Amino acid sequence: MKNFMFVFAVAIVFTACSDKNKVVESSTTEVNVEKKIPVNANRLLTMEVEGMVCKMGCGGSIRKSLNATHGVAEVKFDFEEDRVIDVATISFDKNIVTVDEMIKIVSEMNDGQFRVGEISSKDLHEVITNENSEMTSAEEPMIEVSSSRVEIPNLLDLFSSIFTR
Repeated sequence: MKNFMFVFAVAIVFTACSDKNKVVESSTTEVNVEKKIPVNANRLLTMEVEGMVCKMGCGGSIRKSLNATHGVAEVKFDFEEDRVIDVATISFDKNIVTVDEMIKIVSEMNDGQFRVGEISSKDLHEVITNENSEMTSAEEPMIEVSSSRVEIPNLLDLFSSIFTR
């Protein structure tokens, strides 16, 4: 019995030592997270979007595709579950991207999943001025609009960009 245990122990040590000569390959993956360059928005586009199933998935995909133009500053959604038509509000720089380009991007996404309905585009400064004048006419305090803002990255976009490379 002692001989058996000795032979068994030697076999284990021999097996463990022979694994040291194996070459273990490892790979590293570099992930380049592209920082979003601030966009000087000068237009506001309101777009009806049909075909959205959820705000996070569909909205995140639309936001990511529009941000890839480098001319979109912000995309917001008025989304309600089970509503057929939802509304996207997009602030953008008209010198970098056009309304027609954004409509084409949204319409062609996911093999035509989204359909663009009515759209309206206005000068962003005009929208801000109209909002302020409406408030003063109702005798409410005027709100000052400043150009500084804090932008929090969309985590869905960040994770999808990491895992799709």
